[in-house]
Amino acid sequence: MLLSLEAMRQSPLYSRLLEPAHVQQLASKYHFRGHLGDQDFFTMIGMEHPELFHVLDCTWNRQLCTWWRDHGYSDVFDAYFRCEGHVKIYHGNCNTPIPDD
Repeated sequence: MLLSLEAMRQSPLYSRLLEPAHVQQLASKYHFRGHLGDQDFFTMIGMEHPELFHVLDCTWNRQLCTWWRDHGYSDVFDAYFRCEGHVKIYHGNCNTPIPDD
């Protein structure tokens, strides 16, 4: 994730989204219960305000972990795991080794 801290600081909308009452309102609206802190927060506000985000292609966060393929997501795993193009950043989650290339 890349953040434009200056844009975040200057955004009245983003400032409102940080208010506890607004967070609670969105969590209630989406029946949201998270456990990943900032990742959950950004997911939730992205559902409500997608204009605040610019999605980077998968080569900027190439997931390597295949654990989910064998734990309930085999039917959709390949659609999300597939990533074409020159990888810029590897995400070595699940203790997956990072390729040398």
